[in-house]
Amino acid sequence: MKRLGLTACALALALPAWAAEGMWPLNLLPKEALLQHGLQPRVEHLMGASVRLPYGSGSFVSSEGLVLTNHHVVSDCIDALSTPREPLQQRGFVAATRAQERRCPGASVMVLQGIDDVTAELPTEPTARKRKLQALEGNDCPKGQSCEVVPLYGGALQHRHRYQVFTDLRLAMAPENQAANFGGDDDNFNYPRFAFDFALLRVYGADGKPHRPAQWLRPAQQAPQMGDAVMVSGHPYRTERLLTVAQLEALRDAILPARIAALNAQLLALRQYGQQGSEALRQAVDLVAGLENSLKALRGELSALQQPALMRAKQVDEQRLRTKAASQQPWLTAAQAAQAARTLEVAHWAQALPRESLLDDVLDALLLHAERQQPVAERLLAYLGPEDDKVQERLGSTRPIYPQLEQARLTAALSTARATLGAEHPWVQALWGHGAQGSDALQVATSAMANTRLSDPAQRLALLANPAQLADDALVRLAQRLLPLQRALLQRIEQEVRQPLAREADALAQARWAVDGRSSPPDATFSLRLSFGRIEEVSSAGLRHPPFTTCGGLWARADGFAQQTPFQLSPQLRQMRPRIDAALPLNFIASADIVGGNSGSPVLNAQHEWIGVAFDGNLDSLAGSFQYEGAYNRMVVVHQRAIQEALQRVYPARHLAYELGLRQSAP
Repeated sequence: MKRLGLTACALALALPAWAAEGMWPLNLLPKEALLQHGLQPRVEHLMGASVRLPYGSGSFVSSEGLVLTNHHVVSDCIDALSTPREPLQQRGFVAATRAQERRCPGASVMVLQGIDDVTAELPTEPTARKRKLQALEGNDCPKGQSCEVVPLYGGALQHRHRYQVFTDLRLAMAPENQAANFGGDDDNFNYPRFAFDFALLRVYGADGKPHRPAQWLRPAQQAPQMGDAVMVSGHPYRTERLLTVAQLEALRDAILPARIAALNAQLLALRQYGQQGSEALRQAVDLVAGLENSLKALRGELSALQQPALMRAKQVDEQRLRTKAASQQPWLTAAQAAQAARTLEVAHWAQALPRESLLDDVLDALLLHAERQQPVAERLLAYLGPEDDKVQERLGSTRPIYPQLEQARLTAALSTARATLGAEHPWVQALWGHGAQGSDALQVATSAMANTRLSDPAQRLALLANPAQLADDALVRLAQRLLPLQRALLQRIEQEVRQPLAREADALAQARWAVDGRSSPPDATFSLRLSFGRIEEVSSAGLRHPPFTTCGGLWARADGFAQQTPFQLSPQLRQMRPRIDAALPLNFIASADIVGGNSGSPVLNAQHEWIGVAFDGNLDSLAGSFQYEGAYNRMVVVHQRAIQEALQRVYPARHLAYELGLRQSAP
C-alpha cells in the first residue's frame, strides 16, 4: 500500500494549467493552474477544516467545533426537530447557550484523515476484488477510522480515504426557511439570487463535549472584490464528464427521462398531500423542497445532453482518443454496458419507491440482512463496506414518521407502478399481493400500513437483526414480496453494467492520458475536492448580471412581486428591514467549478480565510455534470457580511458571531 504524504506531494504535481475547470483531489492538485490564480493551498489545513455531511459539505469555523454549512443541507435535521407547536422551518432557531443546542437525529460528519493509493492492491476479477475491497474498508482500516475506497477516472486509480466520524451533531442556528430559500423553486439554479442560505451546527465528541478541531477556518479581514481568486473545499457528488458517447446517449434517451418521471410522480403526491392543511404541509415541506431541487437539476442535465453542440463536442473528443488508442475494446464494452443500462436502469427507476419512505427503509433492512448472510464475494456492492454502515445508521434514525404521510406516499407509488408497468408486471403483482388485485391503491396502502410497528427505529433495527420476529407485520410482508425482485435487478445492474465498465476503466484512462497527459481531473465522487476560480460577472441572454447582489435587491424583488409566495420576506427580515443597509452584500458569484454536494462548502480567499459559503449554481452550471464552460458556469455564494449581519442584527445570535471571529458591524 502506498500511503500519500499529502503535505509533501499534493502540490508536487506540475501539471499543465487547466483554467479553472475541475474538482481536484487534494493529492492530485494542478500546481501551475493554481499558481496562475495566485493560490497556494495548504492541504493539511483544508483537509482538517473541511467536513462531509450526509447531503453536502461544511467546514469548522471555530475552535469549539462550530460548523458552517447551508440551511438546505441540514433541512432534514430542522424538519426532524420541528413540531406543530414549534415549527422551526417557519420560525428559525437560535440556541442561546450550548445546553440549548439540539441534536440532529441520525446525522453524522466525516473529517478526512488521509488518502492511501491502493490501485495495485485491487484485483480485476470481480470476486477477488470484492474480498479485497471488504478488507480495505473493514479489517484493514485503521482502528477508530472509517474507510472508503474511492474510484477515480472510472476506476483506473483507487484511493482509500480514511475518515474520523462524529455522530453527535447539534443545531446551533438556522434562519427561517423563507430567508434561506427566498424565491423557492422559481429562483433555484438562477442568478441573481437573494438568499440567506446558511446554518450553524456544532460537533460533539464521544465524551459529550464540543469537539476541538486541530484545523478551522478564520473569517476574511477584507471584503472580496471583483476579480479576486477563490478556492472551494468541498464534496461534489458526481460528474460524468469522462463517459463515452454511448453512455451519454443512454442517459439522454432513457435513464434521465425515467428518473425524472419517477421523482416527478413522488413530488406530485407530496404536493397533493400538503394541500390537506398546515400540518400536512409542514410534514411534507422538506421532502418537497428536496425533490424540486433534484428535478430542476436533472431537467437541466437532460436539456444539456439534448443540445447538439455538446454531443458533437463529445463525439469529436472521443474520436480523437479512439484514433490513437491501441484497442477499441474499451469503447465497445462501454457501448454494451450502456445498452444494458437502457433496460436495467430504466426498470430500476420504474420500480423506485418514494425516497426516504418507510417502505423504502424496510426493504433496505431486509436487503441488508440478506446480504449479510452471503459470502463477501457474492454480496452486492451497494450493501458492502461503508454502505452497510450507512444503511444501518439510517434505519436507526429517530426522525419522525408520519403515518398519514407514509400512507399517501405508498398509495401514490402503487398507482404509479401499475400505470407505468402494467397490472401483470411482477413488481406490480408483488406490490399488490395475492388477492389484492381487485382493490384500489388506497386500500392496499391502508392495509400495509395498518398497525405497523416499523415507525419505531428500534423495531427497524430489530428487523435488520432478525426479520422473522416481525414477519406478522403487514409492511414487512409487503417488503418481503419485493425483496427477491429488487435483489435480482440490482445484481443484473452490477453484473451487466458496472463490472464490465470497471474491467475497462484502466484502458479508457490510459488512452486519455496517452493523448492528453494527466491534465484533466477525475469525475466527482462525493470525496473531498478543491475547486478554484475568480469572482466574475456573467451574461445571460445578452443581459449582464452583477457579481454581487445586495439586500436592496432583495427588498426590490420582494416588493416587485407584491410580497407574494415565494417572494415574501421572512418575518424577521421584514421586521429588521429598516435597520439593514440596502447596500449590504448578500450573495456573489465566482467561476469555481462545483456541482451538487458542494452545497455548504467554504469559499476561501488566497489567504485561506473564508469569505462565504457556496449554496447554488446558475442555470448554465446544470450542464456541469458533463462539461465546464468558464464563460457561463457560476457558483453562487452567501457573502460573509450577510452571515455576519444575520447573526448580529437579524437574529439573536451575536454570541455565535463572536465565536466565528466576526467583528461588530456598524450600528
